[in-house]
Amino acid sequence: MQHALSRVSPTLDTDARTAWMALMRLTGPGERLAAALALLLTPDSEQELRAWELAVRGEPTARALLERCRRLPASARLPALERLLQACARDDTLEQRQSLMLAARRVMCADGSVSALDRLVWLAVRHLLSGPVRLHRGGLREDNDLTQLPLAMRQAIASVTAYLARLVPEPPRRERIDASGTAWHDRVVLAVWGEASMPPTCQVPDVDRFGRALQTLEGLGWVHRPLLARLWVDAADTRPGLRTRLDEPLPPAAEALRLACVLLDAPLPPALAAHFIRDPEQERRADGT
Repeated sequence: MQHALSRVSPTLDTDARTAWMALMRLTGPGERLAAALALLLTPDSEQELRAWELAVRGEPTARALLERCRRLPASARLPALERLLQACARDDTLEQRQSLMLAARRVMCADGSVSALDRLVWLAVRHLLSGPVRLHRGGLREDNDLTQLPLAMRQAIASVTAYLARLVPEPPRRERIDASGTAWHDRVVLAVWGEASMPPTCQVPDVDRFGRALQTLEGLGWVHRPLLARLWVDAADTRPGLRTRLDEPLPPAAEALRLACVLLDAPLPPALAAHFIRDPEQERRADGT
């Protein structure tokens, strides 16, 4: 078994690398919209594909972009989507970004169901299209220990963790939290609560409460964000969970935790980053080629 901490990030074959490089060179808002929506499609969903076709009418390169996106493995789809949305946030007008968000919602909802992972993806799309944010740096006297955070902040962590427990360490049937999800949640929350009494139980928040919890975490200090991300990932270093073999499919826990890190504006812990490709352009620069 390949331990999550020692695994090597997957690499792109020649065909997938060519597709990646072509997607990263897109400059027109219509092209980027078509590609971003293609990366959001659920495989084999005819309803979502029809919604995509409706959304990209008039874009002559749309079908070719769809085929390029289909050449990317699962480990490259979220990284590619993030890069495209960052480009949109940087270069597109507010109206163009709003159009992309509305189109993304229509495509993702076209099959009549919105999963827990779908909602995370949608929130990440909205977050990335909003552009870079200034992180709260904290004061000189602010403790780096998560157990010393204000109660409201720790409660927000517990709520977001309870939501993620629908997907981590693996999605149960009907997306209800099972024993493994509850155990993962409890490991995280107990670490955040420390010796304090009465840590919250695993109660999945409704949409409004989840949104409020994410808003609260916007005030989390820049030092605390990677600590929380690492805590989530370390608690999920299980099987099922992030501890997978290199020949196994991308685990849903990896996708969920990557999206949570996006929403938190936190860097990916190495054990999580290892489930996704490294940006080929950055990899090439690092190698000096």
